[in-house]
Amino acid sequence: MTKNNDPFKTDKPLIDYTIEYDYSHLPKDLIEVIKELEGYDKEGDWFNYDMKFPMLDVNAKSYWRNNIITEYDYKTILKKYGWLYD
Repeated sequence: MTKNNDPFKTDKPLIDYTIEYDYSHLPKDLIEVIKELEGYDKEGDWFNYDMKFPMLDVNAKSYWRNNIITEYDYKTILKKYGWLYD
């Protein structure tokens, strides 16, 4: 099992720490979601991480489509925090 035999906790990282990315220039609400995801990662709480990640994905895509963030930002965010991008 994982952390204290809790099926909703893991010892594995939920974020790809090999990707270095400075998100300080992003819109405030994206930064808040990223910080929340980082908190879930620290706790190993994959369940709440998986519940919150779609918010980051949808908001980041909206900002990208509206030219508020770059395509690089969008793809890097999804690779680092979601291990994917479309």
